[in-house]
Amino acid sequence: MIICPECGEENPQGSKFCRKCGINLVHEAPPKAEHIKAEKVTVETQPPRTEVKKTTVQTNTSTTTTNNKKDSNDWILCCVCLFFIFIIFAIVGH
Repeated sequence: MIICPECGEENPQGSKFCRKCGINLVHEAPPKAEHIKAEKVTVETQPPRTEVKKTTVQTNTSTTTTNNKKDSNDWILCCVCLFFIFIIFAIVGH
């Protein structure tokens, strides 16, 4: 019989694990929690630093105006292309 070093349960010869607590019986058992010396660990933390950053946002109104001009230029270019396509179809169709 093998006696479990953790719980004291009697286990059959050749058992690898204790039937009651499941501890490994083949290898040397780890020491019980009673024998472990606990060390007190103190961790000092500092409060997080908060930094305030000022950000200046500049808006550019000319960008909006430029986009409107670009849109109107695209419209004019589209109309001119359609006009030339109409002329080409008119000439080829006759």
